[in-house]
Amino acid sequence: MAGYNEEIKKKEVEVFGVTYDRYVLIQLHKLFAARLHLKKIVEMPSHGAKAAGSLYSIGFGMAGCDVTLVNPEPEMMYGWKELDMDDKVETVFLPSGVYSSGFKDNSFNLAWNFVTWTELEYPDRYLLEMKRISDSYVLLVTCNNFQPGYPWHRLIHKIFRFPWTHGKVELNNISKVKNMFRHTGLKIIEYGAIDSPGWPDPSGPRDIRLHKKYGKKNEMETIKKPDWEVPIIQYAKSEKFPFWMRALGIWDMAFRKGVFKLPVSHLFYVLGKK
Repeated sequence: MAGYNEEIKKKEVEVFGVTYDRYVLIQLHKLFAARLHLKKIVEMPSHGAKAAGSLYSIGFGMAGCDVTLVNPEPEMMYGWKELDMDDKVETVFLPSGVYSSGFKDNSFNLAWNFVTWTELEYPDRYLLEMKRISDSYVLLVTCNNFQPGYPWHRLIHKIFRFPWTHGKVELNNISKVKNMFRHTGLKIIEYGAIDSPGWPDPSGPRDIRLHKKYGKKNEMETIKKPDWEVPIIQYAKSEKFPFWMRALGIWDMAFRKGVFKLPVSHLFYVLGKK
């Protein structure tokens, strides 16, 4: 990608916790695709959040949907090809940003984002644009600041003086996001907590190392990216997921709705309808 030299890129393997949240997303996407009869999806924007971007929508692709990725990470598009789904995905680059995308009204059945929308300066304008380009549904999946690992993550940033690069803190709150949906005229039809493996989502040695290697030292610096290896691609390709992952996924999906799992969940989601 532009903004950094290829020689500084290092191999990084996504850890099992990241692989699990990708697995849960696949299950959620398949469920929504079937229940809501989804055919056309847009993920806007589609870059990564402390992990490889452009692969968060593979669950929709696996469910047979046609997917458009806005401002993806081109080097990660290999995953779609590995899964024989490169014919199910289209990439669009919007240099002007996501507040005025240029898509026609009602172009997609669902517009969605994974976590990175909280980085935007004007989230209300963004949500209105997502509503405009969808003919039915808008879905946001967001980091959960109600689980015990979140304050620890904030503390680590202060101790090591890492700039906070994980979006606006107040937007990682399910009540705030639900209010945004209501204010933009979206009817909330489901919300809940996912990625609930039983351990907190801490900022440990791995996160510290990633911030030191690839994080920004100041707000003006360009974020460098590692060369990601993404285990979920091979699991999805073979359709052989580890037993522990499948077992946790059953619990995650069965009790996803509402706020019951918020204290033990790394992510929450809000699904709205026009």
